[in-house]
This record gives sequence, structure tokens and C-alpha cells, in this order.
Amino acid sequence: MSDNINNSTHRIGRFTSSEIYKLMTLNRKGDDFGAPALTYIEETNFKRLLGRSLNADMSSKPTSWGNLVEGLVFDKIGLDFTYSSQVTDIHPTIDYWAGSKDGTREGENRSVIDIKNPFTMKSFIHLVKPLYDGLNGMDAMNLIRENSADGEKYYWQLVSNAIINNCDWAELIVYCPYKSELKEIYALAEGNPDVKWLSYVSDSELPYLIDGGYFTNLNIVRFEISQADKDALTNAVLKAGKMLISYPTLNTNN
Repeated sequence: MSDNINNSTHRIGRFTSSEIYKLMTLNRKGDDFGAPALTYIEETNFKRLLGRSLNADMSSKPTSWGNLVEGLVFDKIGLDFTYSSQVTDIHPTIDYWAGSKDGTREGENRSVIDIKNPFTMKSFIHLVKPLYDGLNGMDAMNLIRENSADGEKYYWQLVSNAIINNCDWAELIVYCPYKSELKEIYALAEGNPDVKWLSYVSDSELPYLIDGGYFTNLNIVRFEISQADKDALTNAVLKAGKMLISYPTLNTNN
């Protein structure tokens, strides 16, 4: 099993699930890393040299909105889910590979989960429409990967966290509040400096669904991850790891 560390600084200098999709990009010949992968490896080395992140600004509206609403989602999805978004998991044998899953669904076919709270209605539709077109499992996820700007990112994020946590299943949970739920969100935001901006916006500036409309607020894409994709990602991480520098600022498990 992975090491669980309740400290986001342990992500610094490691490849993380949220950005690991970049390592799956290829060059034009298809025989080596593409530009996004090489840039990501370079930036990871910079973080090792600095001992800190490159970007200190994590207060954008989409990010702070997602962080605020995330806890609300867990109140709605049931008791068989375990919430752990503040915990950093480190791969059991590859020290430079880490991820922070939003949680797990316990029981048979245990799965890792990731919650997405889109800040635009267009991005919400791209993530959930396959479900309303009658698709599920990998069929739905593959269409999301094709149509959503973040589809590949979300897919490999889930694959990465599944590998780290020894799971074969993953779930993409997409939430957009009904208009009637906005009052609850405003209440959650009171006293939270990260979402102070919510005090100055109208409902129309926020993502929400019409109560009783076509879409439901909570949407789950559950799928089994192929061993081929697990192997492909693991091989990419191992290859990229050979390009990392050694530096004492890396937070280790000790």
C-alpha cells in the first residue's frame, strides 16, 4: 500500500497525479516524450532545486469554488465513500510518484474517486453528456476524453491514483449545484477568505442547474482501468524518473 502523508508539501519534487497526463504525451514521431512531458519534467526538477512550488497563487475562482464545494459533494454521495483529499499518497515503490485522491469507495471492487466541480456550464456538459446519451463505464470515459478539454487529464489522474492505491476501479464524480443549493454554498463560504469573491457575485455568475431540469446535480462515471493503461503510465513515470535530479530538498517519507 502507499504511504499516506497529510501534508501537501510532500508533492513538491514528485510527479503528481493531477499533472501526470503530461507524461503520456508523445513527440511527432511517437517514439519519445512530447513537449508537455519534457516541460513537466523540467519543472519538477526546478521544484527540487527550490524546495517549493513554482506557482504560489492557488486562489483563482475555479479552484476556490471547487475546493469549497468538494466537501458538500461528500455529504451527498453516501456513507460508503471515504474522504481524503488533504492526504498525499506516495507510490509504495516509486518515491518520486505521488497523488492526492479525493477519496475511495470501499467494499467490493474498491475504487479511487475524483470530484470535479466545473466552473462553466459548457465544461459540465462535456463531462456528463455521455451518461445522458446512454453510455457508461469506459465508453463514457472515452467520450469524455475525446470531447472535454480536461478529459485526458482527468483520466490519467484517476489511473495514477488507482495505481498508487492498488485499485482496479475509478470514479469520476461531476457535481453542479441546483439553483436551490446555492444558499447552502453561500453559507459555507461565510468567513472563508479564499472565496470572499462570492460576496460580490450574483447567482447568474455561478454554475448552477435549474431544479427539475434535464441534468441532475450529481453524476458518476465508474469504470475499470485496464492493465495495459496501468503499465503504460508506470513505464512513462519510470522513464521520466531517470531524468530527475537528486536534491536534498525533496521531502521523503521519513
